[in-house]
Amino acid sequence: MAYFQKQQPQEETYEAYDDYDDGFDELNEDEDPEAYEDYPGTEEELAAQKKERVRLLLSVGNLGGVIVGTVVILLLVTLLLSMINFIQTDINRNFSLIQTKF
Repeated sequence: MAYFQKQQPQEETYEAYDDYDDGFDELNEDEDPEAYEDYPGTEEELAAQKKERVRLLLSVGNLGGVIVGTVVILLLVTLLLSMINFIQTDINRNFSLIQTKF
């Protein structure tokens, strides 16, 4: 009948969990909570980082503008050359028609 006897719950020891680090450190009583207020950096550092991000974004925008401007200029030069070629061809045809009539 020992098989059917109610087993007493065993007390769990948490010694194995003492070395576990979940990455979420909580403040102890002896730690100063104000030390963590400026964790990412001071206000000056945050402002400098924000300025750098804005400067980088503006630089990327400038680069994009230069690329788009270059493409537009190339397109306009191509259209201009095409128009010049058309005018030359048209003038030659017109003069050849005029010469054949007279």
